Amino acid sequence: MSENPEASSAVGGGQRCLDIALQPAASDLKSSDGKEISFTRAVLTVRNVCEEAVLSIFPHATLGQESGTVQDVTAVFARSVPASLSPGGTITCDVYDVLLPAHPGTASKIHMFGYRAALNWKFDLAVWIEYRASGSAAPARTPVSRWIFSWSIAETDEGNIELTIKDMGV
Repeated sequence: MSENPEASSAVGGGQRCLDIALQPAASDLKSSDGKEISFTRAVLTVRNVCEEAVLSIFPHATLGQESGTVQDVTAVFARSVPASLSPGGTITCDVYDVLLPAHPGTASKIHMFGYRAALNWKFDLAVWIEYRASGSAAPARTPVSRWIFSWSIAETDEGNIELTIKDMGV
């Protein structure tokens, strides 16, 4: 992998409650000719780092393609998120499998041309979450976490797909 940063953000009245990170994860993908190739996935992870449950979780996400418009992909992301998260609990979401097809321009190209349609494009992902900590009446919100990421073919005979993630901060 060219770059392997982990970006995190947390909020909660001086107490960290949710960490949000986008990380690479090694995987395989079946190509159209049936061959298995190495494919690095972008996995969005939300962790409850509080000592109490986090309730009423309302995630928000936008995904932009480098030459396209920014799409609100909250509805798709929200399907992967439970209503509450126990202390130490984790939520994971595969960006390629779950969020990219929710972006209309990307989805049509992936449908027509497969995974290679997403190669060499730069994507901009922004995520924030509104929630309430157990025992708290006031809702909290994480800062907006942003990343720019792209996939490319490694310069090897195997044609492995690498992922580059750039943390844009909060």
